Amino acid sequence: MKWNVVLAFAVFVVAAISPMNPAATWTSPNSEQTTGAPAAYAGPDQLVGARRAAGDAAAQASFLVQGTQKLVDGTEQLKDGSGELVDGIQAARDGADQLSKGMTELQNGTGALADGATRLADSVGGAVDQVVGFDAVRGQVLSAIDSTLRSTKNSRDPDVMDLRDQLEGLRGQVEIAEIPQDMHKQLDELKNGSRELANQLSVPGYAYHDGIYSATNGARDLANGLNEMNNKVGDATGGIDELVDGVSKIDDMANTTQDRIGDVQRAMPAPAPVTNGDGADTDGPTSALAPLAAMLVSALAVVAGVALALAAYAVRGRNRWLTLGVGTAFITAAGLILVGILGTNLSVLALAVSGLALALVTLASAGFTWIVRSSFGRTGGTAVAGIFGLLQMAIVGWVWSTAATGNVGLPWRTISSALPMHWSTAAISSAGNQGSAIAMWSGLVMSAFLALLGAAAVAMTTRAVGGSLGGDYEEFYDDYSDDYPEDDADDYVDDYGYDAENQVKDQRESPSPKGNHSWRSRLGRQ
Repeated sequence: MKWNVVLAFAVFVVAAISPMNPAATWTSPNSEQTTGAPAAYAGPDQLVGARRAAGDAAAQASFLVQGTQKLVDGTEQLKDGSGELVDGIQAARDGADQLSKGMTELQNGTGALADGATRLADSVGGAVDQVVGFDAVRGQVLSAIDSTLRSTKNSRDPDVMDLRDQLEGLRGQVEIAEIPQDMHKQLDELKNGSRELANQLSVPGYAYHDGIYSATNGARDLANGLNEMNNKVGDATGGIDELVDGVSKIDDMANTTQDRIGDVQRAMPAPAPVTNGDGADTDGPTSALAPLAAMLVSALAVVAGVALALAAYAVRGRNRWLTLGVGTAFITAAGLILVGILGTNLSVLALAVSGLALALVTLASAGFTWIVRSSFGRTGGTAVAGIFGLLQMAIVGWVWSTAATGNVGLPWRTISSALPMHWSTAAISSAGNQGSAIAMWSGLVMSAFLALLGAAAVAMTTRAVGGSLGGDYEEFYDDYSDDYPEDDADDYVDDYGYDAENQVKDQRESPSPKGNHSWRSRLGRQ
């Protein structure tokens, strides 16, 4: 029946991830505040003021955490922005350095260009003056030519006559060599423009000359200022990093404060249930059951389930089912009596759910005991069942007692959730304190699954050795199976071809008592 063990452990694994947090069993699904486990007494609540103050502190701590979180986000954005600012300033500094160098080179080039422009202006001025002075010279030339021609008018000397012809030709050329008036104006503009250019490039006080020098000095100052700013931004960035660290510490302190307030709230017991005639706070619950009481009752049911399985194993045939049924009813009734005594104003529905949880966990514990005895033998199975029960009481008891006043780590909650004692405790506590319905149903379903597996194991064991063979054979089989697990017998059948059904058929056809005896002897030896 090793497959039953595998299925049982599969149920444990599923239960380990089921939502059965202890704190959810006494906390209302609509409540936003965490509290400790309900007190085990009824009457006026002496902690109303402290509980209200803790609730107000928790609300303020929540606002504080939200504020510090926004502060953390803001400082992170500031840090990211400061990084971009540093990059931008470094880029601006590099650009300013390049601009300063370029302006210096431009200033040097302007000085060289000013020298050339001055020489050009001087040359252009001289040339224009010569061209403009040509008109005055032309008139003098014409006067000289005319005077010479008049003085030699009556001369018949061939040389003089030839000279006169040349002078007349020259006079014609001089007359047509006249500079237009508009050209005079253009030449003057050329002269003045070249001089203005030379002055702009070389003479202080002119706009271009002073602008170049001012731009060069400004670029140099800009580069120096950005270098200094870059150094200071490095210091500012370090300050921003320290600010981020400080804000992170403040946020951690705010979260720690919120956690500590939560611990205080969990350390306080839940509001005591209000009974008729109490003048206490009317907002308190009308019924309650201490989770530790539910845990102790569940421990009683688990241990009683192990004992019930051992008792049922000692009887034969249908008496086993009767033993299991009567024993479960007795254990359930005893547990219900304790729940009714330890609880306060429990409703009929809460008692019914508690009774169902006790019955299922009793059957689950008995079924698991039966499974391990069938798989590991009488001695080994009993030891496994006993050790498993003790482990349940140790782990589940510690988890629930710790959860009543504080937090329990997720690994321990997971381990505890995998154990049947946790299932029934969650169901009973949820029913008694009007807690999580999911936790209640999860505990009931897990207990029912394990109980069904145990019932299947009991049914298969009874059917394998019962029926028409009679009580003698059944008694022999039980003694035999206590010493030798059924799996060993199954292996023997597979190896040697033993067919129990054919043997039974042959025995029915052969009425000889001797044959019957010899068959039983052979089976005993096998």
